Order: sequence, then C-alpha cells, then structure tokens
Amino acid sequence: MTTSPTKAELRAILRKRREALVDREGRSRAIQHALLAWEPCRVAERLLVYVNCGTEVETALLRAEKPSAMPVVVANRGLKFCTGALVPGCMGIPEPTGPEVVPGPGDLLVVPLVGFDSEMNRIGQGGGYYDVLIGRLRAEQPGIPIVGLGFLVQLLDRIETEPHDQRLDAVATEAGVWEY
Repeated sequence: MTTSPTKAELRAILRKRREALVDREGRSRAIQHALLAWEPCRVAERLLVYVNCGTEVETALLRAEKPSAMPVVVANRGLKFCTGALVPGCMGIPEPTGPEVVPGPGDLLVVPLVGFDSEMNRIGQGGGYYDVLIGRLRAEQPGIPIVGLGFLVQLLDRIETEPHDQRLDAVATEAGVWEY
C-alpha cells in the first residue's frame, strides 16, 4: 500500500517544480494581469497583498496598479497589514514600515501558496499565518474575497485538509482565475 506524501513532502516537491519553471517572470506577469481583470479585483478599492519572496508569484504589478497594504508578522497576533516603504522583516521577507490599516469592505486579500487543488484548498509555507488570518477575516469581514496566486505546476489533484485549513475563494494562474 502506498502512502500519500505529507504536506512537508508536498511542499518540497512543489517548490522544486516552481524552481524549475521556465519563464517564471512572464508567467507571474500573466497571473497578475488575470487577477487585475477579474471582476472582484477590478472593483476592489484596496489589495491586501503579500510581497513575493524567492520563486513565489510576483506581486509588484498588483501593488503598482491598485492601492495596497502588505503583511507584517506580529508576535502572538499573526499578520497585520500596513502601507509604506518595504524593509527586510521576519525571515528576511520585505515588510512595510508605514501605518497599519484595518481590513474592511472594498478590500481583496491576495495570498501566496505552495500548492492548490480545484476545490481551492491550499498548501502554504507551513506557519499557519494565512489560515489564521483568513479565519479571522471571514469572521470579522465576511465579504472580503480571498484569492491565491499560483503557477499551474502547483496544481494538485487533491489536498488532504485539516480542521484549521482555510479554503480560498479563487486562485489566479497563468490560465486565468479559477473560482470555487
């Protein structure tokens, strides 16, 4: 009997796929354009959007095209969103230095992912920061659309979920935006 890979094993496999991807920059651009053309993004007043690191889908175009706030890691609170200039933050990931913003109507949350499936389940980096954030936003601001950015090579047939895992509303890929 074959056992399914663990999430840690899947992360390693998916990161290698992402690293081997040809024209990652062009694909990132296509993903960002697809998201910007998606109706919930077009009408959003502000993006709550991650700053890409390593081989993640780039977000610079999104941040240039729409008013944006970026995440800052806060001990015991998870993530908060701020504006302003970016400086190296937690784990070397760029974080903004400006004032905190409170998510609300008119915002759209854009999250990174390592893997996703057609039911909009996601595998993240493993820290749980975004699962906690998504759960909190759904309780406090249920109208905020939540979309992940991923390359098609990150698509899996099925992701085994745990009770704390949060499903996305959509995933933007180089083939367009997939909704649940």
